[in-house]
Amino acid sequence: MGEDRLVEIPRNDWEEWRDLYKRDWPRHEIAFNLVQNYIDWSKRDRKIKDLALYSLNGSWRENGTFVIIDRIDLYMYTLDESLDTLRRTLELVDWDYYYVSIMCEYETLLYNTFKKLDVRVSIARPNIMYFLPKEEALKLNPSVPEGLQVGPLQPYHAKIINDLWPHRETGSEFSLERLIRWNPSMGLFDKQGDLLGWCLFTQPGVMGSLGVIERRKGYGKIVVQAFAKRLAEMGFNLYASILVENEPSKALFASVGFKPIKDVTWIRNCERKFVEWSSGDKLEFN
Repeated sequence: MGEDRLVEIPRNDWEEWRDLYKRDWPRHEIAFNLVQNYIDWSKRDRKIKDLALYSLNGSWRENGTFVIIDRIDLYMYTLDESLDTLRRTLELVDWDYYYVSIMCEYETLLYNTFKKLDVRVSIARPNIMYFLPKEEALKLNPSVPEGLQVGPLQPYHAKIINDLWPHRETGSEFSLERLIRWNPSMGLFDKQGDLLGWCLFTQPGVMGSLGVIERRKGYGKIVVQAFAKRLAEMGFNLYASILVENEPSKALFASVGFKPIKDVTWIRNCERKFVEWSSGDKLEFN
């Protein structure tokens, strides 16, 4: 048996790879959406910079195990309930670099990997995943006050959103603009066209980066209702990942009809060398 290695999944295989996650629908819908996202993006740019889609030894057909690295974002998934293939895959990731493991469902496995490889955790943010079936979202009837309007965001809105975003970091404005350019989005605007509220559709098909210019105006609920209905019309079930301590956001999504379905965690590791994207932790060089 040869030495384990990370092998990029060939573009010509992505549709077959995606379809592995149709089983027990919608149990694996997030993984399906994620692969479909990169299929769609590859049609816009065949060579997306700083993107790699890996399987272990090219064995993705066996149990759908993958690790995707997109700039600093890291996604992982497996259909293997033993988690052995994913464990071996994670041990091959170059953790000298700083990553954010997005909506990680394998927190214990990742921490065990970090312990084995002497990787420090910068921050871990427990979240709750919320779900709304598209059939329910189609029944929503967003009420937009007179003088306001909803519609897609434009690329120049990325700077406005990033400047107000509490999780902004090096490269985040680019990431937001890419989502606005390549994925559905929703904004709320006044009669002058000024931005009042917004929400984006992230790579795994999850509503994210919800924000408003002013709180307690009801702008967030208008955006969520309008965007959820629009995405449902496009055929999507609706997901949102919300910080455990963010009670206002949890209440907002619950008021629209979303239900909590599982716990996930956003986990940042500390880089171990000088890199463009940093966790913010002080590096110690020997």
